[in-house]
Amino acid sequence: MTALDHDEQADIQLSKAYNNCLRFLGPRARSVKEITDYLKKKKFTSAIIDKTVQRLLKEHLLDDKIFADMFVENREKFRPRSKFALSFELKQKGIDEHIIDEAVKDIDELKSAWSAVKPKLCLWQNFDSTKVKKKIFNYLKNRGFSYDISSVICEKCLNYLNRQEKEK
Repeated sequence: MTALDHDEQADIQLSKAYNNCLRFLGPRARSVKEITDYLKKKKFTSAIIDKTVQRLLKEHLLDDKIFADMFVENREKFRPRSKFALSFELKQKGIDEHIIDEAVKDIDELKSAWSAVKPKLCLWQNFDSTKVKKKIFNYLKNRGFSYDISSVICEKCLNYLNRQEKEK
């Protein structure tokens, strides 16, 4: 194999890695770690992975700050979590601590907890208050909310359910 053949092979691998990443990025934004792990799983060499990641960064197709902001926004809208739970998820995706802190700093945990539990209240409206409390605390605990936040939201939920009952 000549040197040219080796360079051609490297270019082909680089092109393959890049195209794989474009498909992987299609459905949603990804973190640098997710892209790196994806390429490792596809058995690309570390040199190819590094060059591909650098190209994606240079072309602004990969940005951990934008990814973290979009991730938090999406979670807040569709699957609210506590700051702690969001931070943990972002850390698992390889996001740096300072980027995580910036992404979660404006989250109102009371609002997030209420957003998380409110859709479930219609399912729990026929339960007695003890069972409703247990459901609320467990539901919020599984989403990373503290006892204090859960207590405030539990009280709000019980008041909400009582108002709903009186209106019937």
